[in-house]
Amino acid sequence: MTTFSIMFVCTGNMCRSPIAERLAVSALERHLGDAAGTFRVFGAGTGTYAGREMTPEAAAVVSAYGGDPDGFRSTELTADLVGAADLILTATRAHRSAVVTLDPGALRRTFTLTEFARTTAALADRAPEPDLAVLSAATEVAAASGAVGATSLAATDPAGTADRLAAASEAEGDGAVDASPTDPVERARAVVAVVARQRGTVRPGTPDEDDIPDPIGRPMAVYEAAGATISQAVATSIAALVGARA
Repeated sequence: MTTFSIMFVCTGNMCRSPIAERLAVSALERHLGDAAGTFRVFGAGTGTYAGREMTPEAAAVVSAYGGDPDGFRSTELTADLVGAADLILTATRAHRSAVVTLDPGALRRTFTLTEFARTTAALADRAPEPDLAVLSAATEVAAASGAVGATSLAATDPAGTADRLAAASEAEGDGAVDASPTDPVERARAVVAVVARQRGTVRPGTPDEDDIPDPIGRPMAVYEAAGATISQAVATSIAALVGARA
């Protein structure tokens, strides 16, 4: 069975990435049902060791958004894990750099979580026809348009994102355009390829919007703020990958 692997990365793999991981699993199950098993979702930390539980505050955030926090244990980020992931979404730009330092070849499939969500949402919005025939038009519009910050994601309707993005994906080599794949795994791969080509064209309002603050050791309000950003970005990203409404 062909699968698609998503890895979420933060520092301790106890707060931000576990929240994202468990909410992504929940979103995949909601959108795909039994086919959610074709997606593997896991997380890792750049400065942790294996076997730590997520913090109680993080578990409460996961539960509040309908996810299941039970049974989680932390994992240390390794080059092998990076190599096993089809898409790597990080809590901050520093984590993104840490991933690419371990495996420079992972650059085209590594993004901050808010960067990936912002780009998929903006490109879908800028490509009004689901059967978009060429990527160049979306590229030109994206390059000429203003910034779309992480705070604006909630106002963006991601419906049709994957159809629009995957239909825009250029085939390697001859410049032909692939039709939007119906298989969820192939669709997800097509979306990642398009977002990689558009990296940097959909800028945040401020650079800090691509960094989700670490809530560990801080008040519950900080966890809740991080959880709101993560939930929003995960919902947009998973909807884009599988071609669903967030």
